[in-house]
Amino acid sequence: MPSRVSPLASVVLLGWVIATSQTILLRETLAAAQGNEMAIALALGQWLLLTAAGSAAAGMLPSRLSRQFFAVGALLLGPALFAALLTARGLPRIFSLAPGALLSLDEQGLGLLLSLAPVCLVGGASFTLACRLPGVAPERAYLAEAAGWLLGGVTATWLVETWQPFAVAAGLSVGAVLAAALLAGRAWILAAVGLATVAILGQRGLGAIEARSLAWRWPGETIEASAYTHHGHVAVLLRAEQRALYEDGHLALVLPERQSSEELTHLALLQVREPRRIFVARGMGGLLPEILKHPVVEVAVAEPEASLAEMELKAADRATREALRDPRVHILTGDVRNLLRGNEGSAWDVVLLSTAEPSTLLASRLLTQESFAEARRALRPGGVLAFALPGAENYYRPELVARNGAVYKALASVFAHVVVTPLSTNYFLASDAPLSRDPAELAWRLRERKVTANFVDEYSLAVLMPEERMQSLAERYSNAAVAASGDRVPTAYLHNLLVSGRADSGRIADLLRRVLGLGFWMLALGLAVLLVVPALLAARGRKTQAPALLVVSVVGFSGMASAVLILAVTQSAIGVLHQLLGALLAANMAGLAFAAWGAGELRSPRTIAGGFGEAERSERGVVASGEPKGGANPPRVPMTMSALGVGLVVPALLPLLSRVSTQIPALLMIGALLVASLAAGAAVGIAFRAALASGATPAATYVVDLVGAALGAAVIAAVALPSFGLDAACALVALLAVPPALALAITRRR
Repeated sequence: MPSRVSPLASVVLLGWVIATSQTILLRETLAAAQGNEMAIALALGQWLLLTAAGSAAAGMLPSRLSRQFFAVGALLLGPALFAALLTARGLPRIFSLAPGALLSLDEQGLGLLLSLAPVCLVGGASFTLACRLPGVAPERAYLAEAAGWLLGGVTATWLVETWQPFAVAAGLSVGAVLAAALLAGRAWILAAVGLATVAILGQRGLGAIEARSLAWRWPGETIEASAYTHHGHVAVLLRAEQRALYEDGHLALVLPERQSSEELTHLALLQVREPRRIFVARGMGGLLPEILKHPVVEVAVAEPEASLAEMELKAADRATREALRDPRVHILTGDVRNLLRGNEGSAWDVVLLSTAEPSTLLASRLLTQESFAEARRALRPGGVLAFALPGAENYYRPELVARNGAVYKALASVFAHVVVTPLSTNYFLASDAPLSRDPAELAWRLRERKVTANFVDEYSLAVLMPEERMQSLAERYSNAAVAASGDRVPTAYLHNLLVSGRADSGRIADLLRRVLGLGFWMLALGLAVLLVVPALLAARGRKTQAPALLVVSVVGFSGMASAVLILAVTQSAIGVLHQLLGALLAANMAGLAFAAWGAGELRSPRTIAGGFGEAERSERGVVASGEPKGGANPPRVPMTMSALGVGLVVPALLPLLSRVSTQIPALLMIGALLVASLAAGAAVGIAFRAALASGATPAATYVVDLVGAALGAAVIAAVALPSFGLDAACALVALLAVPPALALAITRRR
């Protein structure tokens, strides 16, 4: 019995399933890459390539069977998503990693391919088949899919707080089954089967899959607790007498870390003659009991969110739990930088940052000039900011000097006085008043306050603070050939990549090290060549199409580069990328779809690689040669110039948005980033329409867009942003618009 429901309803449902699946898989990608946001950009590039492959394969199938193949593809999406999630969780076992070992870049790249392939191939094929359904115009199918993507962005943003990934996959499987059912005309039967399957799997089935797959992520480890929060997946692992807290696969805290907690706390509080009011970020790793040994009257413990605080409390030692019951202690929840900003003028005596290494943009945002400036405004005159980073007992590798030097320079640019201790842990102390470098003086204050500690006394202070080595290390850091780390120039993040990648001997790591050595102009020239060549190849034999195809290539690069930069600004400025990932990607897709929509032939520059036969193209207004039916070409230059103009809006505004992010409400900043994401997608849609109006074939247009987008994701995330910073990366995107603008000017003159 044929369905009375429009096939477009199935397309909307399918768009919702694919959009939500993409968000969930990108979050799993983040965890597999130990929280490094660069993996998201690389995954987006692979998503494009794999979706194109599925779309191209579907274009070879017989048109008369499109309905049947579409239904089969929809039914396969649920199992494909389960397979993708299981693969992402099992990468440590697939590559036989030892407990605690990290995936190399080669393994991450292959792991992304294995994880994303099932959903991308099926999703790409399904949408191409949807555009070939009887009575479905491609432009309407495209808008229907965009509506589904918007819904997916909203639901993915909400689901991150409430459901675990396999529960989301089960719900998406029901949606995919319903999409097939609506097309087949047996909606209530197939939907009931899908719902019954989910109910059977239910609590035990999904819970068992979740527990087993998490064990694959940490082979040989004991997982004590696991939860999903605004900031990602959090797990507590038991290791001997300590517990390690991981956020999205990244080691965030060791609970308790007694020696470093004692040393950091007492080195900082002993610098202040009367430490009364203390602000501590993530203080449950052992800092809190040590702070209360001093004559304090208030201790504010800042945690990113309540659910994270609950997880840390479960993993905390007895001394920390008892300290939390002290009436002087209270917990603040929210972004640490926002909390410091909201407490400006509170006159904190000491601000302690319990930070991880700047191996992610999220972690590095607490170690930038902007973050230090916010801390300084929240301190009273003479107050102290303190934190720790890994150092070395004797030999400091160049990458380590550059990483810690970038942080040291950021600190010194804000505070008049900075002290850094040597040895395996570098303790950074900063103040606008002189700091004591005399271990004897600090030891006297320790005795005066009657503070007892296992790892800090007059002898250990002398070992921690040898004058000559402190002076030598400070000079090495201040003379390092590296810029101060900032929100827009995350040099600490870049050099941490080099520190962690030093032991990676894979091909991708070697290529990355070589490319990172290129200067700005060499990179710009190489990209210009790489973007121009595909356009010329695609236009061979029809040279008049070359300018329009060149615009598609450059705007494809610009659109994806802008999307990556928006994600980076979201993480650096407000630290909520995990929560907003789905909404930002959905906004980008919506802008692309609505800009590309119009009368006449429409092809998705990101999801359709083919699919119409010669006769079908003729019926829809496109003759075999690729020219619009009727013999007249619509004006090419104005539309392509519009695409370039819209494509330059986002890279022009992002540096400004980043600069004002600390001065405007977070909700306003989020709204601006969503609009920017929409505009980045719109530029690609306009360029694609312009190329088709100029007579370019959909296949050629698609290829050059894909090349540009893939380059944009990889180059901006892995090279331009960490090497040159946000401003220079945006300038690079804008600079690449020059060649197509010149080509259009010459075309118009002719």
